[in-house]
Amino acid sequence: MTRKIFTLIGAGSTVFTPGLLKDLVNSKSSDNFEVRLYDINYESAEIMARVGTRIASNNGSKMTVTAFANRRDAIKNSDFITTTIAVGSAAGWKADLEIPRKYGIHQTVADSVGPGGVLRALRHIPQLVSIAEDVSELAPNAWFINYSNPLTANVRAISKYTDVKVIGLCHGTMHTRSKLLSDLGIESEGTHAIFAGINHLCWLIDLKRGSKNLYPELIAAVKKAAGNISSDTNRDEGIHSPVSADLFETFGLYPAPGDRHVAEFFSGYLKLRANGDLKWGLQGGLDMTEEYIGQKHDLWEELKGQASGVMPIADRDNQEAERLVSITEALISGENHLELAVNMPNEGKISNLPSNAIVEVPAIIGGNGIHGISIGVLPAGIAAVLTQRIHQQEITVEAARTVDRRLAIQALYMDPLVANYETAKSILDDAVAYAPETMSGFKE
Repeated sequence: MTRKIFTLIGAGSTVFTPGLLKDLVNSKSSDNFEVRLYDINYESAEIMARVGTRIASNNGSKMTVTAFANRRDAIKNSDFITTTIAVGSAAGWKADLEIPRKYGIHQTVADSVGPGGVLRALRHIPQLVSIAEDVSELAPNAWFINYSNPLTANVRAISKYTDVKVIGLCHGTMHTRSKLLSDLGIESEGTHAIFAGINHLCWLIDLKRGSKNLYPELIAAVKKAAGNISSDTNRDEGIHSPVSADLFETFGLYPAPGDRHVAEFFSGYLKLRANGDLKWGLQGGLDMTEEYIGQKHDLWEELKGQASGVMPIADRDNQEAERLVSITEALISGENHLELAVNMPNEGKISNLPSNAIVEVPAIIGGNGIHGISIGVLPAGIAAVLTQRIHQQEITVEAARTVDRRLAIQALYMDPLVANYETAKSILDDAVAYAPETMSGFKE
């Protein structure tokens, strides 16, 4: 086997990067892997490289892990490019929650849709397209695999403005599948599930074990278990989740991946109770997001200890990294691999959504590349919701690429959570004031 080069851009990711290094080193081909780490903060990449070198040594692998100070040097001749960048870091994500909150908009995650998702896209798309342009020049045969949110808008921008081979990955549908089966008391092995839609609003269109249709069992279980919309605080998705149950009843298919994501696509769920908490059990989802943002500093201190050898290498599962390694192994070996959910250009895979949209569908990966499975049509109501969102994201992508203030305000105003033009304008102006280094082009 020839040496394969994996380049990770955004190597300072405190969860993903260690998980990827562990899963790469556990691959049967790891002795032939060269891992390159790049981050705008070189110290972060260097710390992760030392962690990766320890992981390889502990596992008896010849895999090499090297930090790069120059992005183009890291990309050159790579076979796989993975992006996990976070423009603005944790503080920027926090601002994506807090700026809309000033105007009565209470999001639970703010990384995909809603005004927070639009602001995040305006920051991320220029950087990701720039990376993709380098890939096109320096590693034209590489696969570009993006994890950075907002996943749909980011992958659309890369596919629209460059010629690289790009997909997006997110573990959300996988987690929903596992949780629903667990709640139903059904073994995962031998179970077949199909999800289709767009990232963070994907729909379970088929669930079987052998030839047995499991949807009737799911319907009955959800009706029995769905939680109270006004008082329950929900941190864990599953059949008890009230927003998902409500959407299930409304549209006839079960949504993924959990209430805190799917609620942001609609205007009615993110309301406050009298005590100031979110209704529909969504306060738990917001609490999880804010806690995760706040944990970044502690995770870095732990990783510094691992890099220096003072602390043992932590053993944390990372489903995303595991999936990436499975996909790259299939591309390398040519042995077909079925992936539950890949974000890629639609091109008719969901026939009643725009052809140029980025959709989340199952895919076959192997020697011939990555090929999405055609799903056919989605129910008309679901297609209408997704189509509106796809058009909004297309405007967001163009606004980010052209740095067009008018289009950015349009993208914000089109979001169901934004009540009027003045609110959209104020949110954009506050974002510019908060991060002029990345948002000054949108200044009035």
